[in-house]
Parts: sequence; structure tokens; C-alpha cells
Amino acid sequence: MKKILFLLLFCTFIAPSANAKIRKVFTLRAKPEYLSTDLTAIADTCPGNNIFAPFSCTAKQPNGFTCFDVYQVEGDPIPTQRYTLLDQSVTVENNTAEPACNFEGELTCNNFLTALKYNLDFSWFITNFPSSSFPQCSQTYTCTRIACWRKLPPTETGEQQSQKLMCVYKKEQTFFVGTQVTCQDKKPATK
Repeated sequence: MKKILFLLLFCTFIAPSANAKIRKVFTLRAKPEYLSTDLTAIADTCPGNNIFAPFSCTAKQPNGFTCFDVYQVEGDPIPTQRYTLLDQSVTVENNTAEPACNFEGELTCNNFLTALKYNLDFSWFITNFPSSSFPQCSQTYTCTRIACWRKLPPTETGEQQSQKLMCVYKKEQTFFVGTQVTCQDKKPATK
């Protein structure tokens, strides 16, 4: 009889107060937004500042706590950040202009890449080179060298000359996404 009375008292007074201390916290995330491929251009303000995994709220965060969660994603960045220029050179050589630089304006790698619509995957401008020439290439094996030619007026002796633009790009394979996080005690209403 004592055991039953104790169990009844425990369930009535002690157990509810123990359960009252347990909080169920919900993590609310705003729509993620693309940030950058550059680690120095981003800032994670959530506890732990972990850019390799999304942040989830715990009982340590007070109700209404907010932070900006940044995490790394593997895949293709936006076109303008898809490649990082490692090397650019313009030289003059005695030959015909093939393949020709098919863009107007100054001979720059930026103009060349823009004319190719930021796509170096299947370009006839690609030239082979040893990846070990650049440390960044030997680490990722995602470097591409492209070249094109622009015809110059013939020399006084009649020789054909062309300017050669050569660019080496490293393809970016990760980028950062950020989202506003709010910790709430109540589960949000579903629409």
C-alpha cells in the first residue's frame, strides 16, 4: 500500500515539475540565399560557427534567439564565380590566328570567359598542360587552360603575326549558402 501511495504522489507532484523543465525547441529557417565561393566574404553568426553543417537550435538557445547560419555546399557556383583565374598572358607570335578570339574589346581573360558564357567544359579553346604547373591544380585536378589568337597587321617583311591570349582557370566546386535561423519554443503553424 505504501508503494502505491508513493507512486501516486510521485506521478501527481514530482513528475509534472520534472517534465516542465524540458523544453522542446524548434529551428525555423528562412529561405536559403546564395552567398559566395570566397570564405573571407562570409560570416556565420550561429554558435560554433560551423560552415560544414547547418545549425540546429538546442535548449541552450533562448526562445526567439536568431543567428545567420552559413554552410558550405558542393556543386556549381553561379556562373560569374564558377572559375578562379590563376594565370593570364598575352604574347605575340608569327602564325595565323586560329582559333580566333571571338570577342570584341581588350584581350583579357575576363572578356574571354564572358564570351564563352562561363562554360569551359566543352570548348575548342582548351589546350593541354601539366596540372603540376600550379599547386591549386594538383590539389583539385579541376584546372583548364584556354587560348585564342587575334590577328595583327603583317610585319614590314610580310610575316603574319598574331597575339595569343592564354588563361589558366581553376574550377570552383563548392560555394556558401546562408539563412536566417530563429529558435522557438512553439512549433510554427503549418500553412
